[in-house]
Amino acid sequence: MIRALILLPLLAACAPVPMTPEKAARLCRAEIGQADGISGSVGAGVSNGGPVARGSITVTNRVLNPQTEAEFLEDCIARRVAGKPEPTTFGVSIGRRT
Repeated sequence: MIRALILLPLLAACAPVPMTPEKAARLCRAEIGQADGISGSVGAGVSNGGPVARGSITVTNRVLNPQTEAEFLEDCIARRVAGKPEPTTFGVSIGRRT
């Protein structure tokens, strides 16, 4: 009986933290670049071997049903607060480094 009382607080500490709208908004803002289905990056720098450049572009199936950033943010926050999983997306990434 005493062991059960000792373990009870430990089990309570492992309970999932509920998602708040503020936390969901913070997480969704990090993903907002994917709202229209196209994202990319470009970089340049210098290393020991000389100049370095890189670039990539990612196109996902969201390009077929693009959303504005506001629509994406609203849908993402509602989904996260409700505890629903992310919709399945697929895409292609093309990158080059020289």
